[in-house]
Amino acid sequence: MGEQWLLFLVDLLAIFGIYLTLNMSLRLQLGYTGIANFGLVLSFTGGAYVAGWLPVRMGMRLFHVDSSLAKDMIWNNVIINSQINQSLQQNPSMAMSILIVTLLVAAAIGALLGFLSGYPAVRLGGDYLAISLLALGEVLAIIGGNYEPLVGGPLGVQVPDVWAWSLDHRFAVASLANCVMALGVWAYLSAIERSPMGRVLRAVRDNPDAAASLGKDVTKIRLNVLIAGGTICSLAGAMYAFYTSGVAPSALGRFDWTFLPWVMVVFGGSGSNLGVLLGTFAFITLQKLIVSYKYALSFLPFDPVWLQYLLMGLVLLLILNFRPYGLIREKASYATKPNNMSM
Repeated sequence: MGEQWLLFLVDLLAIFGIYLTLNMSLRLQLGYTGIANFGLVLSFTGGAYVAGWLPVRMGMRLFHVDSSLAKDMIWNNVIINSQINQSLQQNPSMAMSILIVTLLVAAAIGALLGFLSGYPAVRLGGDYLAISLLALGEVLAIIGGNYEPLVGGPLGVQVPDVWAWSLDHRFAVASLANCVMALGVWAYLSAIERSPMGRVLRAVRDNPDAAASLGKDVTKIRLNVLIAGGTICSLAGAMYAFYTSGVAPSALGRFDWTFLPWVMVVFGGSGSNLGVLLGTFAFITLQKLIVSYKYALSFLPFDPVWLQYLLMGLVLLLILNFRPYGLIREKASYATKPNNMSM
């Protein structure tokens, strides 16, 4: 029983780290700047695709895998990755090099996707911007599912296991890495919140016309936020692919990687970093408990897996009606201390 709980906790922390990173990206865009980005899945998928395409090619060159297998990399994907993983078990420094390079490329692709999706739509406002980003979020899913050389089409591909060197502690190490990434994003957003830039972003969110009248380029600020948000989403997508050791377009759906993050952020409070953390942890824990112990819910007249979605919808309705700012309200911030402000 103790070992089962340990495995449950390790997997919980791994998925929690991924979702917290993704949700903090939404916190930056929605909570700070007021951008209703319903296209989170675009950059997330872009990062996952980088992890599905780049590491295997790097591994083949670094470890001199049989070049004849490269003629059909998708068909020989399992054989190629097994050979690369054997080498990665003996070479942690090379594994970390592949990880770092992949993350850097994924970050660049995420920034590019944020720019490409934001540039034509950022001048729109409110619902029009949200709908545009929602539509653009489907682009990579269609490309990945129909263009096999990218990530193997609908069936997907395996990803070299950059954590292979940790042997029996593989999942624990990967979970720790995901949480460290989330902690880094948390620190980054906390620094922004305390900086003058944080006040500018909130001004753009609350009254863009007033911000523009004070000389702030609202369009440029929104575009920069979409680029930064795309970078964070893409890093989350790449780390998710490395954790699961595979990429499949069918597993990168809009529900899991756009709508579910929205529910978590709205539930916890888009105006608070702590609220986002609590909302993320509550929903991920609920999801894992239902999936892991669904046999105990066999008395329900439907598949217990659907209980998550029913509870999620119920909680969302309750929170929007009775606590629309979420579990934790955004704290008021001042350029100077309130007691020093003139009346």
